[in-house]
Amino acid sequence: MDIAVITYAGMPQLYPLDAPLVPALRELGLDARPVIWDDPTVDWSRVRAAVVRNAWDSHLRRDEFLAWAERVDAVSRLFNPLDVLRWNTHKGYLKDMEAQGLPLTPTVWVAPGGTLDVEQVARERDWNAVVLKPAVAAGGLKVFIFRRDALGEASAKVAELSKEGDVMVQPYLTAFETEGERSYIFFNGVFSHAVRRPPTLASAPRGFAEPHAFTPDNPAELKVAEAVLEASGGSRLLYARVDVATDNAGHTRLQEVEVTEPCLFLTLDAAAPERMARAVIARL
Repeated sequence: MDIAVITYAGMPQLYPLDAPLVPALRELGLDARPVIWDDPTVDWSRVRAAVVRNAWDSHLRRDEFLAWAERVDAVSRLFNPLDVLRWNTHKGYLKDMEAQGLPLTPTVWVAPGGTLDVEQVARERDWNAVVLKPAVAAGGLKVFIFRRDALGEASAKVAELSKEGDVMVQPYLTAFETEGERSYIFFNGVFSHAVRRPPTLASAPRGFAEPHAFTPDNPAELKVAEAVLEASGGSRLLYARVDVATDNAGHTRLQEVEVTEPCLFLTLDAAAPERMARAVIARL
């Protein structure tokens, strides 16, 4: 097999928005197939390259996933690279971004087993609402919003979440409700397309229901995304999705750097599947 396009058992044929990569690779003459990452029957030494795409249970089994990535990396080519996957599967990487001067949403970090008086933090920082999330998570799992009148309950939730690992506490950005997030997608360090996404949490108010492509019209914001990409590995990365949002003062803030298993919304740009397929070929 030339290219194993990596997914998980809950989605053996890939997420529909990402699935066009397989036929695009085949159109260019490669034997490409969706492969479940933890399938014990796969001989990874017979795969030219493994492209991690929809391994959407990796956050639930991070140690096992990284051990798998090490095995694949030893006998084949892995995209994105092993060190990138290890770095990106814990949101502590955002500290690296902040240390480099990139505009991260303000974050209070709570260590495993730690506690935090969320009401006091919100009062000191003038936060009207907060978001709590584990540092190892995806898809909105165990992410909670607490409004001003419920901040007293947030401290108990932090203590509960910290029993399992690091916890992030951030201000809730009200622009999510109207603008959502903007995702800037890159292949081999080159900008491909941009997508506007509604909030991940179904409970959050939203101004639109479905993700949709848009033409970037804010050069400063695109420069932020490019700076984040460079700080994350730049052209070392086969693919990257940089997610940004508008903070409560109207400034662009980095939300996530997705370089492990993000949806890349290939169906929302007609040329994106071929662009990504050619980026894969360029690495072979």
